[in-house]
Amino acid sequence: MPRWFSIAAIFIITAFVLHAFLVIVSVAAGAVSDKGLLTMAGPVTFLVEFGLAAVITYFIVRPRGGVPAEMSPEEQEKHDLDLEADARRRVRAAEQQYRDVQRLDRLKVEVGRWREARDLRAYANEALEDLGDEDVATADGGSLREELEWALAHADSIDPVRARN
Repeated sequence: MPRWFSIAAIFIITAFVLHAFLVIVSVAAGAVSDKGLLTMAGPVTFLVEFGLAAVITYFIVRPRGGVPAEMSPEEQEKHDLDLEADARRRVRAAEQQYRDVQRLDRLKVEVGRWREARDLRAYANEALEDLGDEDVATADGGSLREELEWALAHADSIDPVRARN
């Protein structure tokens, strides 16, 4: 696709978006009624919209980096190598950011499991302390002491800190 076609497409889309924005703001502000939208489409409005669209298009398509148009082959090769090194650096940074996000997600899950284990362990230890040497039957007829001891073992199995050791 030719560059001029891309620039023209960007310009037209930008002008359309600016016009739509102006219509929405004008209707919302009550400057025009929704039945008389064409009354606001005068020459001054179009000049402002297309002028803004031209400026925005320029900022979108302007050359970046200030690279001179005429370079020697050695300068062009060095420039290409610099661009390639910069691209590699950006890829490494993006990969590192992805790994950091994955690591943070994993740590958040571990924190949740750690808190669950800590709370379960605190409950079971306090309940065992309250029981002392006695035992109480659970609703299904089992031993509360056995349930609490199982809860302690389960807390140790889900605790990411203790499960690693």
